[in-house]
Formats: sequence, structure tokens, C-alpha cells
Amino acid sequence: MSTVQEAYDTTLMAFRIAEHRDVLLPVMVNLDGFTLSHSMQALATVNPGDFIPPLNLPHAIDTAHPAGYGTLTGPDTHFKFRWEIERSMRAAPAVISDTEEDFATRFGRRYTTIEDYRCDDADVVVIAMGTFGKEAEVAVDLLREEGVRAGSMRMRWFRPLPPLDLKGREVVVIDRDYSFGSGGILADAIRSRTKAEPFSVIAGLGGQEVTYEDIAGFVRSRRPGEEHWFGVKDDV
Repeated sequence: MSTVQEAYDTTLMAFRIAEHRDVLLPVMVNLDGFTLSHSMQALATVNPGDFIPPLNLPHAIDTAHPAGYGTLTGPDTHFKFRWEIERSMRAAPAVISDTEEDFATRFGRRYTTIEDYRCDDADVVVIAMGTFGKEAEVAVDLLREEGVRAGSMRMRWFRPLPPLDLKGREVVVIDRDYSFGSGGILADAIRSRTKAEPFSVIAGLGGQEVTYEDIAGFVRSRRPGEEHWFGVKDDV
């Protein structure tokens, strides 16, 4: 999330997406702690009931027809439950798109799975999530003034990963996370789903300050296929 308003609006949409009959999976809304959670910004609220329909789960507990719900399944059925999760994930993009469109129609605030900025003619694209995505837009403007055809993509949804058009472009991915032994989770996902070999930047862990000037610096010094830990003298 990049603003308090977006975090609020996305939470409303998350309930509707998670409870949709084609999904029925938890939705996790993430925002930058302190950066947003302790920020004071103007906020337009709505009546949740105007957007979120009444809860109607297909297997809700019914006291008139008691049943036991266990946490274990045997090998003859477990794989079927796993497939149901995958089926729901495959159905989720259409539900997300419809939900975002309906939200825009009702309340006038429009969101998409990926927020592109000056990407039409970009030679190098910065991909990030959360507040880094907005900071990257300022970095893009700075780089454009220097003659660098840069653009940015702010990922609003991580799972399922939206389709990305990165052909012919260099990619700089900024992760405020790290999966030890694997790398930045966003960079790893992009690498596995596209043919891009991103310059993977690990930055902002634990609240480390990262400015638009730092992000512009990542682009200037990019090394495709390599990993850089911001603020660490010797790269890992």
C-alpha cells in the first residue's frame, strides 16, 4: 500500500474477494509499518455494508445440523484439497478485477493490480511494492531529467502474480524482504515467471531509510542478474 486511503480501500476489497464463492481463501493486506501505520493522512470512509455483501459461506457451521470439522485429511483426499486452493488462485484474478472495477464505480477511487508509471517507452523499469513503489516514481522523474528512459511498476498484488510485460527492458527489483537461501521474494517471483534477469536490491529491512535518490542510484549502478544489499559494504 502506498497511502492510508489505499490501505483502507484494499481492506474493504479484501473481504469481498476472500468471501467470493470462486475464491474462499484468506487475503492478506500488507502495508509498511510506521511509514503508513503511524502516518496521519486524510481518509474517506464508507459504510462497509454498502460494498461487502452479507457473509454466506457454503460450509458454515449450522447448529441445526451439527457436524465435526477436522484439520487432517488422508492421502486419498488431501491432494484434492490442494487442487481446490490452486483452482481458487486461478479464479482470483477475475474476481480481483471485477471487485476493483465495482469499487471504482461506487466510490470513484480506481485501483489496478499493477500501477505503471512512464513505462511506455522505458528501457529500464523499477519494480517494487508498497511505499517504495511511490518513491520510485519520483526517482523515475529524476532519471528522465538525466536522459535515462526509466519507468516504474508498483505491484499491488503479489499472489497470484499479475502478468508482466518486460520484453527488451532491464529490470531493477527492490525487495523489503529476503528469503534466506533464495533471495528477495519479488525478484525471485519475477525471475521465475519471466525471462528477465533483474538487478535485485534488498533495501529497507527493519525500517532502513531509502529515498528516491537512493532508488535512482540503484538504476544508475544496476548490474543485471546480480544482487545488492543496500547499505552493506560488501555485497552478498
